[in-house]
Amino acid sequence: MRQDELWDGFYSTRPRAWRGNARVPDPGVRGEALDLGCGNGKTTSTLVDMGFSVTGVDFSSVAVASCSERFGDTARFATASATDLPFGDGTFSYVTCVHILEHLSDDELGAAVGEIRRVLVPGGYVFTRTFTDSDLRSDSRSRGDIRYVYRTVEGMVRAFAGFETVSAELVEETTRFGAVRSRVECLFRLPVATL
Repeated sequence: MRQDELWDGFYSTRPRAWRGNARVPDPGVRGEALDLGCGNGKTTSTLVDMGFSVTGVDFSSVAVASCSERFGDTARFATASATDLPFGDGTFSYVTCVHILEHLSDDELGAAVGEIRRVLVPGGYVFTRTFTDSDLRSDSRSRGDIRYVYRTVEGMVRAFAGFETVSAELVEETTRFGAVRSRVECLFRLPVATL
């Protein structure tokens, strides 16, 4: 089964799998934001609250339909792949990639970074959050059908070569049961070209 079909099945049975708003850094810019891999809209909601004009994209048509219904005119949504975005060059000032890049192969990651670079305005920002192989659920995730390619801080910085690294860190939080949530969080800025 294809990955988009697996995610369609996931969202068909769990339309609001994750509740609340996602935490993402405020890059200090406003304008158009792209929530890449919008899923159920958790990050979209945060971006709307921050004052961005938001477009959410997911390759799951079920997720996109659910978000379109939930958000109404508050945000726009499209079904598309992270490796082939249906937007013009320099459309967005901020792109968020919250738990999407670990679902891409290394080749797909390279293509997605190219598309992010293309749709960002010079000086625009991209925030990424990915699980690591030390996360409390990494073992059970690895046994499922949905693809996980765990990322490292160094690997993410390499993937975004040519961007300015604003921050890149490993974030680990111990739950009240003693298990560790582990993720890589990075904020990159597309340089402004100089003559």
